[in-house]
Amino acid sequence: MRPLGLLVLSLALAASGCDVDRRAEAGTDEAVGIPESAADRARLDSLLAPYGALSAEVPPVPLSEAQRWADSVLASLSTDEKIGQLLIVDLNPRFLAGARNLVQVAEEWGVGGFHVPRRMPPREILRSTNLLQESARVPLFFTADYEWGAGQPGTPLTELPAAMAFGASGDPLLAEAAGAVSAIEARSLGVNVLLAPVADVNNNPRNPIINTRSYGDDPRMVGRMAAAFVRGAQRRGVHATLKHFPGHGNTGTDTHLAFDAVPGEWGDLALTELGPYRAALAEKPGIVMSAHLWMRALDSEATPATFSRRALADVLRDSLGFRGLVMTDAIHMGALTSRYEFEERILEPVLAGADIVLNTYDPLRAKEVLREAFDSGRLTRSRLDRSVHRILTHKALLGLHRQRTNASARLERVLSAPSGERVSRAVARASVTVVEPGPVPLAAGSRVGVMQLANFRADRAEAQFVGDLRDGGIDVVPLAATTASASRVDDLDALVIAVHLQVAPAERPTLTRDQQRVVDAALSRGTPAVVVLFGNPYAALDLNGSAGLIMAYDGIPRTASAVADVLLGREPAPGRLPIDLPGRYRRGRSVAL
Repeated sequence: MRPLGLLVLSLALAASGCDVDRRAEAGTDEAVGIPESAADRARLDSLLAPYGALSAEVPPVPLSEAQRWADSVLASLSTDEKIGQLLIVDLNPRFLAGARNLVQVAEEWGVGGFHVPRRMPPREILRSTNLLQESARVPLFFTADYEWGAGQPGTPLTELPAAMAFGASGDPLLAEAAGAVSAIEARSLGVNVLLAPVADVNNNPRNPIINTRSYGDDPRMVGRMAAAFVRGAQRRGVHATLKHFPGHGNTGTDTHLAFDAVPGEWGDLALTELGPYRAALAEKPGIVMSAHLWMRALDSEATPATFSRRALADVLRDSLGFRGLVMTDAIHMGALTSRYEFEERILEPVLAGADIVLNTYDPLRAKEVLREAFDSGRLTRSRLDRSVHRILTHKALLGLHRQRTNASARLERVLSAPSGERVSRAVARASVTVVEPGPVPLAAGSRVGVMQLANFRADRAEAQFVGDLRDGGIDVVPLAATTASASRVDDLDALVIAVHLQVAPAERPTLTRDQQRVVDAALSRGTPAVVVLFGNPYAALDLNGSAGLIMAYDGIPRTASAVADVLLGREPAPGRLPIDLPGRYRRGRSVAL
C-alpha cells in the first residue's frame, strides 16, 4: 500500500474503534476479550450441560511452550518438509493427483493437513484423522467447513441455524454457545480447525453466496457475534477461522464460480468490511482466511486479496496486528482458475503473505512450484521459515505436540445423544422475526392451505413444518406450487406460503420466475395469507401483494418447528431483522403478536 494510503487507512481504523491491539502484536499469553458476567457463564453452562464433561474449557498451552516446540521441530525439517507444511489437501484420494492413498500423502509427501468433507460419516472421519495423525511426522491440521456445526442428515451431530439467525437473535452468548458446540463435536471427529465464523458484512442484498451465512449488515453486530463464536470455539480446543478477509459481503458474485471486485474507498473498507475483524481479532482467532476478490480500495489493478500484499501484509498484519495464520480460500475456486495458472495460484498467495494454501488437488506439483521459487530466491528461507514456525506454533497451541489422536469413546459419547439440540433450539426460537403479522396466530381448527416452494431438496423441513401445524390442531390443506392451485385458496380460512431458499454455489437464492408467478397468483386471491421465508430474507424484495411476512433465515427442521410454534401462537417471535431491506423495511424491525 502507498504510505499515504496506509496512513489514511490507519486513521480510519482508529476513528472507528479499530486501533491495533498492542497485546496481540506482542504475542503475549494475556487473555483478550469481552468481560463475562456470572449470569452469562451460568446460562452458557446450562446450554452446554448435555455434553457433560466434554463441555469443559480446554486449558490453554502456554505460548512459550508452543514456541519452544516449534523451534525444535523447525530446526529438524528439510526444505521440502517445510514446504509441505504450507499445504492443506482434500481428505479424498480421488481428488489428489498421483496419490496411492492418503497415508502416502501424509507420510511421504509431508503435507501440513487435510480438509474434511461435510458429508463424510462421523466414524469414518475419526478413523481417517487418527490414522493420518499416526502416519505423519509432524502433527496435522484437519479443517472443516462447520459454519452450521458438524451436523448433517442421518447423524445426531448438531445442525445449527444460519449465522443470520444469530444476528436476528441479537444475543452474542448464543453465538458463543454455537462456537462451543461446533468445537466439542469437531474435536470428537479429530477436526481441529473450524473454517468459521463468517465475518463478512452482508451489505449487498443480491449477494448470492454470503447472504444468510453472514450475521447481518451492521459491522458492529457482526463483530460481536464473530468474536463470541471465536471465544466459544477456541476455549474448547480448536482454532477458529475468520473469513473471508477483507470482506465478501458487498459483491453480487459467487467466487466459487467467477472473479469480482468490492467497491469503495479506504474509509468504506475500514468502517464496514474491516469493522468486524477488529472486534473478533481481540479474541485471537488462530486463522484468518483470504477472499478471492479484488478490493478496489487497496489495489489499483485487479488483484485478488489472496494475492495482495496490501491486503494480507499491510492491512491484516501491520494495521490490524494479526499474528495468527493466514490461509487462502480454496485455490480451485472459479475466481482463481478462470484467471490464473496453477503455478500462480500456489506461489502468489505465499509471496503476498499467506501461510497456508488450502485444498490443492496436486500437492506434489505444488511442492515443486514452491521449491523452484525457493531455489531461484523468489521464496526466501527467512520467509519460508517464518510461515512454518507460525504453523508449528499453532499446532502446538492446539496441544497436538502432546496428543495428536482422539479416543473413539469421545465420539461415541457425542453420537449417543443429540447434545447440541438445546443450543440449536434456543437460537431458532430467538431468531424468528415477524415483519408483518397477517393472519397470525392461526385460529385453532382453521382450514389452512400450505404451499411450499424451494430451490433445493427441502423435504425434512417441509415435512416438519406441516407435521407441527397438524399436531397443533390446524386442518392443513397441502397446495401444489402451481398457478392452477392458487385458485383453490378461496375456500380456505388462511394461506401459508413457505419459501425455502438455500444459499448454495451455482444457485441464486431467489424465487424463479415461475415460482414468483405462483406466489403472486396465490396472494392476489384475497385470502388472508402469510409468507414465511426459510432462508434468504432478501427475497422479500421480490414479493408483491399484501400478506403477513415472517423471516426464519434457514431451512433446518428445528427452525421449521420454531416457526410453526409462532404461527400456532405457542411461542413469541423475539427476532429482529438483522439487515435493511431497501425500500421496504429497516434493520431492527419486529412486530409483536
